[in-house]
Amino acid sequence: MRLLIAYPLSLMFLALSPACGDKHSLGEWTGGDDPSGSTGDPSGSTGKPSDSTGEPPDSTGEPSDSETATAGPTTEGDDPCSQHADEASCVAAGCEFVGGAPIEVDANGCHWGEGEFGFCVSEAGGGDAPALYCDPDGVPVVFPFVPFNLPADWGACDCELQGLALGCYDFAVNVGEAACGSLAAHCGALTDEASCDQFQGSPGLNGCLWVESSHEVAADLVCNPEPPVGRCIPVYLRTDQGCFDQNPPDSCDPVDAAKAPYWGRVSDDVPPSEELELLDDVPCEFEPLGYQQCWIDEDSPALCYCSCGL
Repeated sequence: MRLLIAYPLSLMFLALSPACGDKHSLGEWTGGDDPSGSTGDPSGSTGKPSDSTGEPPDSTGEPSDSETATAGPTTEGDDPCSQHADEASCVAAGCEFVGGAPIEVDANGCHWGEGEFGFCVSEAGGGDAPALYCDPDGVPVVFPFVPFNLPADWGACDCELQGLALGCYDFAVNVGEAACGSLAAHCGALTDEASCDQFQGSPGLNGCLWVESSHEVAADLVCNPEPPVGRCIPVYLRTDQGCFDQNPPDSCDPVDAAKAPYWGRVSDDVPPSEELELLDDVPCEFEPLGYQQCWIDEDSPALCYCSCGL
């Protein structure tokens, strides 16, 4: 059974990838082949948020009318602690430092960046949900909660400037559709397996994955005889603790016993009992965005059996 955790953030930072070459904190990659570095996900959990149905948040939809993520509450008046720009001086002055992890994007995917990012306040705290805001220089920074006293020079990230970085972490409570479908568009533009699978970075963030996809129709009475078609889709990169495979029923061909297929709707008005898109096999360290895993519950569509080789 797939592990579902409400919010994948704690105050821990894990070292997850090598040092970075050419990278841009604004979420726009302009070139370079060096692998990106990271200091780690501010998450200590095993998965990303999901709704009550177990379906991951869908980042493959159409762009939202909103072009920016919702800004959080800002500090009112002058906080004497705001003069301290780093954690050491902040704590030495008896203040509290609210630290976060920057997101960087390059040819090799989304990564947790390096360096100290945050702000100093007299009292820290906020809503119990992961949030993403841009610092005064436009760097996207993830916080383990929604700060109730966000400085006035921090705020929402812009879809046009930081859209791809927002897509890397679109399950933050204040992002969602404000990511503008940027990651789905980026993955969809990668037309070969090598370039698609290259865009995979730090676990706990989103990336791209090349999958084999088939179109199954119940009215045909037989599974699609045509070979699956390869394409690039956005996925969530699970942490090591969140990798759980879901084996198919015993009636599946034993050769396919380790398969982990996913299904997705072909449109909102067509029920999956009649027609669906089937991703034949997805490694368990990836979770396709906008799809559900076959056989994860008793309501799994019958067309999932088309992945069994029957």
